[in-house]
Amino acid sequence: MRKILLGLTLLAGLSQARSFQATGYVGPTSKVGKWDPSVAWNIHALWGIDQMVMLGAGVGYEGEESSYMPVTGRLMVRLPFGRQTLPFVDGEMGVGVRNVLSESFLAWKAGAGIDQKLGDRSSLLLGAGLQSRNRYYTRIGLLLEI
Repeated sequence: MRKILLGLTLLAGLSQARSFQATGYVGPTSKVGKWDPSVAWNIHALWGIDQMVMLGAGVGYEGEESSYMPVTGRLMVRLPFGRQTLPFVDGEMGVGVRNVLSESFLAWKAGAGIDQKLGDRSSLLLGAGLQSRNRYYTRIGLLLEI
């Protein structure tokens, strides 16, 4: 019971500081040079260092021919151009976990996108970039400040 109360207190403290964000994405990935889309999704919990820089960790699913679960750290930096629509760059690095752990590998993503403000504490995210295993991705997502 103490751990639950401590966790709720910590979550309430983070939400009052308005420095905790959650992102969720869905979109296709494909090999570079060919259109063979596979479904992918991921979620991240991000800590806002300030209004423009966020750092966190998350998990997802990449449904290519040999699917895997990326467990990655993420850095997202909004660029200071615009008011309601802000461009951003982001990068992820971690482990691509497979059913057989010995087949796991270094997973990474590097990309850019647009952060369209929906309200004071929410944004629509559109992004694209390159990722490990010679693939590219496009994705649409939601950022919520909790």
